[in-house]
Amino acid sequence: MMNITSTTLLEQMHITDREIELRKRLFDFTDADVASLVACKDVISENLDKIVEEFYGYQVSQPEVALVIGDKETLDRLQSSMRRYIMELFEGYYDAEYVNKRLRVGKIHKRIGVTPKLYLSAIRLLQSILGKYVTQHMGTEHQCIPCVGARESLAKLILFDTQLVFDTYIGSLMSELESAKKDVEDYAVSLEEKVAVRTRQLSELSSKDALTGLYNQRSFYESLRRELAIGERTQATLSLVYFDLNGFKKINDTEGHKAGDSILQVVGDALREIVREGDWPCRYGGDEFCIIMPQTGVEAAHLACKRLIERYDTKATKGVTFSVGIAQSGPGAFVDMNLLVKQADALMYEAKAESKITPGHTLRLQGA
Repeated sequence: MMNITSTTLLEQMHITDREIELRKRLFDFTDADVASLVACKDVISENLDKIVEEFYGYQVSQPEVALVIGDKETLDRLQSSMRRYIMELFEGYYDAEYVNKRLRVGKIHKRIGVTPKLYLSAIRLLQSILGKYVTQHMGTEHQCIPCVGARESLAKLILFDTQLVFDTYIGSLMSELESAKKDVEDYAVSLEEKVAVRTRQLSELSSKDALTGLYNQRSFYESLRRELAIGERTQATLSLVYFDLNGFKKINDTEGHKAGDSILQVVGDALREIVREGDWPCRYGGDEFCIIMPQTGVEAAHLACKRLIERYDTKATKGVTFSVGIAQSGPGAFVDMNLLVKQADALMYEAKAESKITPGHTLRLQGA
């Protein structure tokens, strides 16, 4: 997209030489009008300072206008610009360069806060003052044919200029409207993104265990129900790993809850490090944990548990170990959610009983 600062207002508004000529025809601004205005050039030039002085003398007497002008330096610049503009009215060159200058007038007036009512009242005043000097040049009778013709030519040109000024004035308003619209749209998108992020955060808070960062019991049952339904529909195996911690209660009782929480966090870290995408590591409650493993048989789940134990043992565990039960649903026979949890829980208790005889990590697999 081209930067607007690299193009003229004429180009931005797609005003071509053909468009300029069409506008002149609409105002019936002809070569005769050009000649009539050029004929007045000398008298306007001779009286230029008087014209500008009279124009701004009245303008600054209006409080609203004086407030817009603001200071002497601005007034001096405006007077200098007005001198150039007045002479351009009588130069006879009403081409693309002339039009581009008029467009800039509209842009600048909008930028500095000149309202349409102030601009139109100023243009009426200028036309009246210029008409007076044109009449003086043509003759003493205001109704003489050359006088009327020159004033009419001036009126056509000033209307031509005013149309161009308002083209950019309106264009600036439309640009501001588009910019404001874009700002609102961007804000709406940003707000939607913030709401989406906050919604995700709230969803995570409601679905995750605050201490370990694992899915909580509610999420466990929601996920297990969904994954079992998918498994039955696609005839896929699902394994459920259910384990608790041996020796955890002793650490919690003797060293305090902070030490116990540290162990739970270590388990959470180890679980997140070994699970695959699609697995659901959960804290079931207290010191009990589960892993929902879609499309996984008990043997593959067993290997995953060994990786979990290896990763866990590299951390500060204070001698706490796992008792693990692994149950399977599918592919031949599918069980419901509650039965699968019950089976995995029973296998975990078998492993726990063994751990009392043989200290260390113990695992029990369904069908083994």
